[in-house]
Amino acid sequence: MTVITGRQFRANQSKYIRMAHKGERVILSSRAGYAELTPISEDDKKFDEYLNSEEFINNSAKVLQEYKEGKGTTLRCAEDVEKWFDSL
Repeated sequence: MTVITGRQFRANQSKYIRMAHKGERVILSSRAGYAELTPISEDDKKFDEYLNSEEFINNSAKVLQEYKEGKGTTLRCAEDVEKWFDSL
């Protein structure tokens, strides 16, 4: 584990980003507290792309309309959520 200051990070960003991508823990310390530098996975990128997609916007609009019409759905567990998403 490597603990660095903001000044160290700004001076050597590429170095610390490479370290994080290789799996080393890089902790940034500042007056505001501590933060860990972690790489973003391919799944994270895909999820972010989905959140900004036309499909997500359309699905959200559909759900909002159903809510306004009183057609709510109770989801009690992850399996219920998966079934609900599959039905869209």
